[in-house]
Amino acid sequence: MNPYDKLIQKAKQDGGKQSDKGSATIKRAINSSKWRLILSTLTVLLLIVPTCYMLTFGYYAFGTKSTTLMDVASKTLYITEPNTTLEEMEFDMDFTLFSMNLTFDQYKQIGDEIYPAKEYDLQFIFKDLVKKETNSHLEKVYPKNPTETNQWLAHPEQRVEFNGANEWRVLSGLPEETVVEAYISLDKLYSVDEVVDSMENIDVTWAAIYTGTEDTMLSEDGDVVSPIGYPVQPDQTYWSPFRDSTSHEETFLTMLKEIEPYEDLAVEVSPHKNLELDERIDYLEENGLATYGVVVTGPTEEIAKLQELEMVRHMKLGEVKLWNWGR
Repeated sequence: MNPYDKLIQKAKQDGGKQSDKGSATIKRAINSSKWRLILSTLTVLLLIVPTCYMLTFGYYAFGTKSTTLMDVASKTLYITEPNTTLEEMEFDMDFTLFSMNLTFDQYKQIGDEIYPAKEYDLQFIFKDLVKKETNSHLEKVYPKNPTETNQWLAHPEQRVEFNGANEWRVLSGLPEETVVEAYISLDKLYSVDEVVDSMENIDVTWAAIYTGTEDTMLSEDGDVVSPIGYPVQPDQTYWSPFRDSTSHEETFLTMLKEIEPYEDLAVEVSPHKNLELDERIDYLEENGLATYGVVVTGPTEEIAKLQELEMVRHMKLGEVKLWNWGR
């Protein structure tokens, strides 16, 4: 090989070595960039997640407060779910990213005792209710989507679907050693005090209030409305909005005004799907409060005697329990 060919060969060899070194350098640079990108992404994520949790806590503490959502949910159930109460210690809050879970238990008075009625599991994303699950412990369930005629408490001019005479026969067939819950529809509008004074030896637990719509159960827009009312008896449950209330009527009207700005949420929480609070608040402020139906509980024999009262139009039997009446 002449000197020129040797020079060319050596140049090729040197160039190959430099190319290998360049490729290795490029590979190392790419790998280094990948790791820097991975570490940067992890760092950002580790910063973002705690920040998002802090924003979540801040929103529920200072924006739409968790207590506001809890208040709306609980007060809605007091006015739409007859003969029910809630316990503060049963409220559980759990915060996750941009959301809050609220779980609690609902109770009913049957006879002299308080029994579990339902378990609620609500999930909010910010202020929007995105999930609602309920687990009922009741043998009989109030209609989820009431129509004009399937209400358990009926206005005197309202037609009902259930057989009232059959309800009385079922009641009369129950053992004397039982206590019951009963939904009593009246023959006209009365003050709550008039009803309580007329029904002795039992507890009147909840009164449905006439709001100008219950004769047809339709709002001005033609939508089916849901019965609303309030607990009648003193309620010392710590969570109850009626605790230490001097006037349940005033407390009830105040609650309606407090719920009205959150009516969409109230409708989603309640099993009833139309409240029309603005229209009904106006009627109550102008005309006052009167009842067309009440929920009562007590010994079966005493509830059966209500059939003799002229004011009683219909009875719908609710829950039945073994004797627990200690009076």
